[in-house]
Amino acid sequence: MQSFKQPQTQPQTQPRTIASTGVVHAVTTGFTSTFTILTITLCTAAALAIATPALAQTASTVAGTGIAGFSGNGGPATAATLNSPPTVLVRADGSVLIADQSNNRVRKIDAAGIITTFAGSGTGGFTAGPVTATSANLNQPVGLAEDQAGNVYIGNFGSIQKVSTLGVLTTIAGNGSNGNAGDGGLASAPAVRITMPLGMRFDATGNLFFADFLADVIRKIDTANNISKVAGTGVNGYNGDGIAATAAHLNRPAKLVVANDGSIIVAEGNSHRLRKFTPGGNISTIAGTGAPTSTGDNGQATLATFNAPLGLELDPAGNLYVAEYDGNRVRKIAANGIVTTIMGDGTATNGGDGGPAASATIVFANSISRNAAGDLYITSQNANKVRKITFPPPPLPGPSVFKSFANTVTAGLGTVSPEGDQTVPYGGKVAVSVTAKPRHVLRVASNCDYVKTSMPVPFVPIGTGLDTFDVTVNGPCQMEATFTPLIPRANINTETAANALFAITERANTYTAPTSIAQTTSFVGKPVTFKAWVTDIAGVPYASATNVITFKANGVAIAGCANVALTLRASNVIHIREANCTTAFSPAGNVTVTTEFAGDTYNFPAVSGVLNHSVVASQ
Repeated sequence: MQSFKQPQTQPQTQPRTIASTGVVHAVTTGFTSTFTILTITLCTAAALAIATPALAQTASTVAGTGIAGFSGNGGPATAATLNSPPTVLVRADGSVLIADQSNNRVRKIDAAGIITTFAGSGTGGFTAGPVTATSANLNQPVGLAEDQAGNVYIGNFGSIQKVSTLGVLTTIAGNGSNGNAGDGGLASAPAVRITMPLGMRFDATGNLFFADFLADVIRKIDTANNISKVAGTGVNGYNGDGIAATAAHLNRPAKLVVANDGSIIVAEGNSHRLRKFTPGGNISTIAGTGAPTSTGDNGQATLATFNAPLGLELDPAGNLYVAEYDGNRVRKIAANGIVTTIMGDGTATNGGDGGPAASATIVFANSISRNAAGDLYITSQNANKVRKITFPPPPLPGPSVFKSFANTVTAGLGTVSPEGDQTVPYGGKVAVSVTAKPRHVLRVASNCDYVKTSMPVPFVPIGTGLDTFDVTVNGPCQMEATFTPLIPRANINTETAANALFAITERANTYTAPTSIAQTTSFVGKPVTFKAWVTDIAGVPYASATNVITFKANGVAIAGCANVALTLRASNVIHIREANCTTAFSPAGNVTVTTEFAGDTYNFPAVSGVLNHSVVASQ
């Protein structure tokens, strides 16, 4: 089997196309390019220089010397030789994989820039596995993908193979024989045939989509390992948009991406278009007119032209990056559909390393992969290099103004420190203290990102006294404190009548608890009467020494209402004892009033309103 791209050391200057064998031929149809060096006038160059920011995107080479070959393992990737690499993949761990097609290997670049062999013995062929990945024979690997578990998938001529996180290679689809067959069954079935799975991507649910470049179809392997066709008829060409994706003719579908909405975007190299579809739906063109040129920058993608688009990458913001093989460019389609060129001017060279990407040149741009920082890795295939566009980190915004203040209406009831306007570095923190006057409640309103750091004082409602906050200032924001007088309230379990408190089966020790309701009563230093009831078990009186009630507020005995004697009330079945206590009750905040009965020999919970206790209050 011929290689996907014929290796070469010098750029070709004649028109080219990719034929059904995958070999580059000097003909006048298909991927055509005149490779005319564009001339930039002095005024245009000056305008570009003015428009280039100080922190521009920069170009560099990360692998390959430009000479076709196999060397350099164990050393810097920039000193290694590659042989016609069509695809690059940045893994989740930051390492970089390269499909080194004509070397029948997949190479790996680690964080230190050292290159090694990840898979492939170097001998072309098909090894079904399971075997150690580096001992397997690969058949011109062209496609790469990674699933969420970190397993790597390799698209070879005639198969798709998986390398587990333990480095074991197995085959998930195809047997090494080229073809387009077996849809509707298991991908591992003997009848399945695959030709050239160039573009491979997983969706969010774990389905693998791949573009079979030479079969002109897009297929899917689901999580149950079933294979199906989702786009293309197998007929090479273009028969229009607005039809079912499975009825559309495709013309050399190359790389693809899965959008956030689950739709598939595919680059059609010989159709010079980017097309989009949702599996089961219709297909449409989102970029390119079909003309094999590179025009339309600063305009809408549907009106622009793309010259043999092969590589695709999508960032989280919805920006789409396109590698033009014959256009010798990397272009960006913003989320709003506007096209710009970010690398290359059509010149068939690799130049400009160390300088702005906008001034650099790239030839045979094929594949794009993005790292976590947003940098782009691009294969320059027949130039046997992997290039990189490094994006500068976004500059932090300048200092922001943070304002803290007390509400003007209530400012006399509390303080804020520090108060007023402050200039704070972006992302800086400010410690704010707010103090409310005694018996006043604090409320804070803020459009800042703040965390309350003070600890509540026992038996004092949160929001009174001193509160402290840590404020993170990520932009102009403010914090306002409002103070309001505290209206003391006691939350008391109550019943409407003494004889409705409890029900009992005669001479039984099982009680049915009353249906308690929460009553909230406000007290402003006025005398209040608390009343409680206790029932004796089956009419047997408690010993007189234990017949006392203590009223508590938030667990603390209320002055004047401790050890209140119980008095017996008449009852047909059980003894009901009640206690009354009148006192000037002026709590420091919202409190819950409960009772504690010293004579609860049956260990019932000594809580008002539960089983054998209840309490009411009146003024």
